[in-house]
Amino acid sequence: MKDTWGIPGPAFLAVYAVLLVLPLLVGLLWTIAVRVGRKAPRAAVSGPEPTVYELAFLAGGPDRVVDTAIAALVERGTLRVSSSKQLQLTGPMPADPIEKAVAKGAKPGYNATTRGMRDRLRMSGPMQALAKDLEARGLVVADRAPRVRQVVYFLYLAVLVLGVVRLIAGISSDHPVGFLVPLLIAAGFATLVARAVKNKRPGPRPTGEGDRVLHRARSAHGRERKRAAPDGSAVGGAMLGGAVLGGAAAAVAFGGLSYYPDEELSEALIPPPVPGGFGGGSSGGGGSSCGSSSGGSSCSSGGSSCSSGGSSCGGGGCGG
Repeated sequence: MKDTWGIPGPAFLAVYAVLLVLPLLVGLLWTIAVRVGRKAPRAAVSGPEPTVYELAFLAGGPDRVVDTAIAALVERGTLRVSSSKQLQLTGPMPADPIEKAVAKGAKPGYNATTRGMRDRLRMSGPMQALAKDLEARGLVVADRAPRVRQVVYFLYLAVLVLGVVRLIAGISSDHPVGFLVPLLIAAGFATLVARAVKNKRPGPRPTGEGDRVLHRARSAHGRERKRAAPDGSAVGGAMLGGAVLGGAAAAVAFGGLSYYPDEELSEALIPPPVPGGFGGGSSGGGGSSCGSSSGGSSCSSGGSSCSSGGSSCGGGGCGG
């Protein structure tokens, strides 16, 4: 009996097992190369000291920026929180682009909860402008992980399609395909996992210099808090570049909504956790973030082999 595609079954199984591991290896080496490049020495960062919203971006990405703007507007009385946890505009429209975008979202008919604000503003124009400015100043670097994940996903998809075509061809020519099936199951599972990971939406990440700027500002803010209120009952302001970064906005920028000075408002602003599933973005008020530190709360593959003793594969092999 002539071999399918002129490739004996055992030989195809060996090649297919290697192909199952290849996308994972490609993704791993690519990720390592990206991380090594991110740690390479960079030119000195120049420009003005970061604003409270830029520090929020360094500490927790776009979601933390939205939380910080909400905290600032609530503290100033521009926004209020209703009993249903909806944000309502009660003051004049602010001039800051980020704050203005948040205030515009606090209108009847919108999902004006904290989570709704995050979802709408995560990729908004003001947020992208803020991220690009930080990137231009060397404080954040574009995350290349999405491209790596896409490549891994499409490689696994190609491996899966190849296995399915081989299976159909083997069955059509009456070749045994028993040992190809578990490898196909492994390829299908790896493809599903790669697809779920590909759909995550991480944003730019702080560079080493960005982390140092954030740490310096967070330390200054912590020292000022202790100086202003040794018992921790109030929030002080940190001097940075001649400006005072104090009040609720600074507390939330560095620590998340759980650090909002008013406990009742903090509980009203923190969205409930999303049950299960894959996804990007931060959850809760002090959840993990891309650059948080002490002050912030911040494909599988399978293989198989053909054994000669007692196997029903025969000369045509067990892989079609």
